[in-house]
Order: sequence, then structure tokens, then C-alpha cells
Amino acid sequence: MTLTFLKRSLFATTLFLLLFACAEEPPPVTLLRFDQDLMALDTTQVEASMKELARKYPDFLPFFLTEIAHDPTRSNETPREALIGFAFSPQIRRLYDSCRAAFPDLYEEERALARLAQRYQQLFPRRSPLRFVVAITEFVGDAYAVNDSLVMIGLDMFLGENFSGYDPQYFPHYLRRQFRREYLPVKVGLAVASRLVGPPPQERILDYMINNGKILYVLDQLLPDEPEYRKMGYTEEQLAGCYANEAEVWARLLELKVLYEPVSVRNQKLVMPSPATEMVFREAPGEIGNWVGWQIVKAYMRRNPKTSLEELINFRDSQRLLELSRYKPKRTD
Repeated sequence: MTLTFLKRSLFATTLFLLLFACAEEPPPVTLLRFDQDLMALDTTQVEASMKELARKYPDFLPFFLTEIAHDPTRSNETPREALIGFAFSPQIRRLYDSCRAAFPDLYEEERALARLAQRYQQLFPRRSPLRFVVAITEFVGDAYAVNDSLVMIGLDMFLGENFSGYDPQYFPHYLRRQFRREYLPVKVGLAVASRLVGPPPQERILDYMINNGKILYVLDQLLPDEPEYRKMGYTEEQLAGCYANEAEVWARLLELKVLYEPVSVRNQKLVMPSPATEMVFREAPGEIGNWVGWQIVKAYMRRNPKTSLEELINFRDSQRLLELSRYKPKRTD
């Protein structure tokens, strides 16, 4: 083999790999930096700055003013006062500086969100493309679907579990361990999936289990490469324990006769965030009912592979879905 031929071969291989990589790269995503625009607000021209924000963020600014910037202790506060009070609050400025230090850029997040948006369009072609807006929320929320296409990302909820601003009284460790950068795509995916699926049809534990199971199933389709434990907010050991004891957990739920009870203080840990679900087993993690609901939905989709995600979402009879899934986990030795 001559040196010239070798160089041509290497060039052709490199060109092929570059073209393949470009083909695999998802199209760019719309990531709006409301946080930066708000912090750049001009105090000498407040009215003009507000008009510019309203022009650039027509469907987000009203939500932000009402749900995040508004001081609930001031019933007569105007939108202008709410915006100025929030934007120039010293603690908000410090929080913004912390976000800039933790996120000097959002390159990796943009790539992950672009993949999510691409999957969304493939799975839901009739729906509007996703857009994402970055904000500082003063710990109001990590991600929230403002409407059917716009998702807010609360950047201050991803500063690391040891960030000093997270008061342990309000954010116990099982929550703080999810306040890390790698959880950002999952929380955004959860916001999108929750918006798609909507609330449960009734207030029974079974309805919450199946409904949240659908949300987790949709999330899994949107972010297939994210680990399951992260989607549940579990540790890897907790997730492994769920699979190892799946039959025992299901048997215990049936034994407790809890499926058809309304959600209450006694049973809410089954389907709502909590460190553990002691009523099932002492070691059972919180929301284990949602994890079982996810397994039921998986079983249903395996038995009905032609069912689209839109059809799954619109199947609102929790009892019928359970019956058709024929869910019966196998006991492990």
C-alpha cells in the first residue's frame, strides 16, 4: 500500500465519520435565556425594558410575573413592581451569580434538550415543537410546562445537593440529591410528560399509580438513554431493590387493599415524593406505587404493541388498563 493511497483512505474515512456525526446530531433547540435578559434590565428605562421582555417572551412573562416574581404578601403589587422587586433583589442577584458559576455555558444541556425535542417531534408529530426558557425562580421549581410547547427551566434548582441555599428544612436529602446538573434533562422530560398525560381521572391510589406510570413511560420514550433510577429520583441501589422485590411489593399492595382507597395522609407516600414508603416495607423507597404503575403500563404496552403514545395517554380507565396488562410479576429466587 502506497503512502498516497493510505492518506486518501484516511481522508475518506474521516470524511465519512464527520458526515455520519453531522447526520446524527439533532437540529438546534430554541433555548431562551430569560435569566440573562432579566438581569440586564435597564433601571433607567424600565417601561421600555418591560415592553422588550413582553415582545420577546409573550407567553412566559405573564406566567413569570404571576407565579414567580409576585410577592404574595403584597396583594396590591403591580406587575412593574413585581418585576423590579424580583430582578434587583440582592438574594436573586447572588443566586444568578451562583448559576453563572455553576453553568458557565449550557452546551451539554442544549444538546440533551435538542435530542429530547427531536424525540418529541417524532413521537408527537401533530404537536407544536418544544421551546425552552431558562429562568431564576428562587427555588419555586426545577422545570414546568407553561403551555403545550414552552417549558421553563429553573436553573437555580440544579446547583448541586450541597449548595448552601438549599435549606434542609424544606429540601431534605432525598430531594437535594436530585438538584444536580445531570438531572436537568430528566426534570424537563418529566414536565413535558406530565403536561401530556395530565391529572389522574379519579383520586384513588390506583388512578395515581397508572397515571404516574404513564408519565414515566412517556418520559422513558422521550429520554431512552437516561438511566431509570434517575427517572424515578432513586439511587441505583433503590431501583435494583424494586426489581428484586417486585412480586413482593405487588403482593403487599394487594394485601393492604390500598389500590381503591382515595389518596390520604396514610397512603400518600405510595404516589407522592417521600424518602420511603414504610407501609409497604421499611426499605421501600418513596413513590414505589408509581414505579409499580410504570411496570403495569410497560406490561400493557408489551401486550398491545400497536398502541400509540397518544392512545395510551387517552386511555383513562385505570382499572381496565390494569386488567388488560395482565400484570403479574415473577418472584425472584
